[in-house]
Amino acid sequence: MSKSTKNLIFKISGSIFILFLLFRFIDFDKSSFITILSKLDLPLFFFSLTGVIVVLAIKSFRWHLIIRQQGLQYPVGKSFGAYMASFTIGLITPGRIGEIARLYYLRQDNDIEFLPAFRTIVIDRIFDLGMLVLLGFAALLFYASIGITNLYLAIGLATIAFITGLMFMNWLLQWLMRIKRFANNQIIQFIYSCVSQAVNLQSLKLWLITIMAYLAYYGAITLIFLSLDIHMPLADIALILSVVGLATILPISFAGFGTREMSLVFLLSYYSISTEIAISFSLLQFTAFFLWGGLIGLIFWLLMPISLQIIRKDSLLITGFFKKKIN
Repeated sequence: MSKSTKNLIFKISGSIFILFLLFRFIDFDKSSFITILSKLDLPLFFFSLTGVIVVLAIKSFRWHLIIRQQGLQYPVGKSFGAYMASFTIGLITPGRIGEIARLYYLRQDNDIEFLPAFRTIVIDRIFDLGMLVLLGFAALLFYASIGITNLYLAIGLATIAFITGLMFMNWLLQWLMRIKRFANNQIIQFIYSCVSQAVNLQSLKLWLITIMAYLAYYGAITLIFLSLDIHMPLADIALILSVVGLATILPISFAGFGTREMSLVFLLSYYSISTEIAISFSLLQFTAFFLWGGLIGLIFWLLMPISLQIIRKDSLLITGFFKKKIN
């Protein structure tokens, strides 16, 4: 049995176990759940399906700008196509190697070495992960009983802490490179080259684009809540979905099943939203963003075919690079 197959079995088992625990300890009424879905406002939900396209289009433009900052040229249209195709590849393959697909698309159209192309992917992910960490920390400040009851104050404090932490990381990497022992360490140099792109003046535009992408995402999520007749402020949605996003990153479940539902049931209870509505929302969110987005991405993958074997090869190159440098 291959390592990837074992990993897949582990994640599926993890999802089943988490869902078992969730439904074991919560009150869940099947008839209420069916009633909620039967009253779904279909026009609003169908309108929310445009969200995944808008969000990935904005993010693909951000990646396009990052590529240009690296002195490379890659058309906006191809950037969007690569982003959509890699989204689908990431859903159907273990290990989240979909991101590596973008690396191949970029190298296919540019005479560029492996590492500089990989750098554009890492820089792009820093902005997304950064937003999740920032809002996740704001959620911790707001939902934890530590005396912060104003949501916007929590976001403000989290923003200050995040910017400070990012600047400190950049300074720390610079300091390490001045030490003789680490001066020629290629991993530290690579990480610094990525982090520095998120703190320079040019990064301001990229952060603004990232904020636009997340506003579009939370706007689409708002439509899903409204289709369930739930009126939720955008700022609250941002905090809730950031925690859910961080939870689904954990490599313990398949496609986030289990961790997504458990997070939503717990967080939405703060707003007196029933378990049945939380589970309904979870399924609708998965359908609107992962299932629907995956189907659209599949079309781009068929139009821009790429072998999974090639992606895995590039994935092994990345793993080999870091292992070699660490050892």
